Amino acid sequence: AKERVISRDAAEYYDLVKETFILLTPDLNRKYFIKTHSQIIYLLPLVHQVLPGMKESYMHRAMRPTMTSVMRAFSSMVPMWLAEKMFIPQMPRNLQKLWLENRVAEFAHTAIIMTLANFYLYLNETKDRNDIKSFSYESLLEDRSSFCRSFFHEIGIDMKYVELALSAMNKDSQKNSVISKDKTDANKIEVSDEALEWGKRLGLELGIEMEGQDYRISNIHE
Repeated sequence: AKERVISRDAAEYYDLVKETFILLTPDLNRKYFIKTHSQIIYLLPLVHQVLPGMKESYMHRAMRPTMTSVMRAFSSMVPMWLAEKMFIPQMPRNLQKLWLENRVAEFAHTAIIMTLANFYLYLNETKDRNDIKSFSYESLLEDRSSFCRSFFHEIGIDMKYVELALSAMNKDSQKNSVISKDKTDANKIEVSDEALEWGKRLGLELGIEMEGQDYRISNIHE
């Protein structure tokens, strides 16, 4: 059965959600694309009340490259204990329990359980609905033009902007960031196979299936 946490339909969040989206979408005659964290899935009923007719898309990436990117960006800046204290209490209760039963005091394992929570939230939400289209980063790498056309079609962006999007992909969005790989020397950081196997085992307990060397999610269909 789909998990229903207390906060999911809580009326006290309605005004906050409404005010936030009014700020983000001030012109009712325009279309907006809003990128959020996957945990907003818990607030979707409220978001749909505020923005009737809203369409959702889910973006995901294989576990190995995701973890490599996260570790290179944050492992030297955020201590494991702080990440655990900040994010684990925000997870669904069954994931908190799973973490406590299998806890490994390493940054990689903390980041993996956080990512599993994202996959879990999507799979949980789509148990009784099929209108959230998913897109994988791997499909973008395989055919950038086809990916952009499919994604633009889904969210209602004119195809004339595809070439603009493709040209933007050639730029390094983190070049001037404090977490730029050139500044942190993070290119040498890799996630261990042991950590990934740990994540794969826990994923199976949550109904998340991974395959291949990159641990690509195999039961999220595009």
